[in-house]
Amino acid sequence: MEFIFASNNSAKTAEMTILAEKMGHRVINYRDVLGRELKFPAETTDSQVENARIKANFVHQYLPDCWVLADDTGLYLQAFPNRFGVTSSREFKDLGVLGTEAEIAYIQSLYHSEEDRSAYLLAVLALCTPAGQMFLAEGRGGVRIAEEAHSGPYIGGLDDIMEAENGKTLSEMSLDEVVAYHDRSRALKNIIEQIQL
Repeated sequence: MEFIFASNNSAKTAEMTILAEKMGHRVINYRDVLGRELKFPAETTDSQVENARIKANFVHQYLPDCWVLADDTGLYLQAFPNRFGVTSSREFKDLGVLGTEAEIAYIQSLYHSEEDRSAYLLAVLALCTPAGQMFLAEGRGGVRIAEEAHSGPYIGGLDDIMEAENGKTLSEMSLDEVVAYHDRSRALKNIIEQIQL
C-alpha cells in the first residue's frame, strides 16, 4: 500500500519511510507529490488525535485520490506528568532547547536525580482514505529514559534515550526490533489492521 505522508519534518518522513518499507508499504512525502510545501493549520495544545486529524484532512484536500497519513507524537515523562506530552516540541522551543543533542541532554538532566525513569513516546496516526473515511490509531514506544544515549543506523533523536521493553534504546535495535517496538511502527500496524478488516 502507498501512503502520502502529511509532514514538513524530513527526519520524521525518513523514519516513517524506513518503517513502512520494512512492513511492506510505501510512504511518500506530500511535498514530493505536490512539488511544494504547505503551511499547516495551527495545532491544538491538548489533543494529539486532533492534531493528526487536522494534518491528514488538510493534505487530503490537495490530494483527494490518495491515502493520506499524518502523525502527532508526544513525549510522556512519568516523573514530570504535567510537562511535554502533546506539546513536546513547543516546550523545547519555549525553553530554548534546540536540536536533538540539546533535547537529550535536557531530558537526562531532568532525570538526573530521579529513581523512576519511566517514560514513553506516543504516536497517533490519522489516515484519510480516497473515499474520505478517517482511521485513527496510536502506538507507544519505550518504557523508560536510558541512563546513556545510544545511536543507531535506522532512527535517532529521542529514540537514542528511549529504552524499550527489551532493555535496548529504540535507536540501537536492529530494524526488525525497531518495527516491533517503535511507537510509529506500532501505530502504523494498528491502522493497517483497521483498513484490512
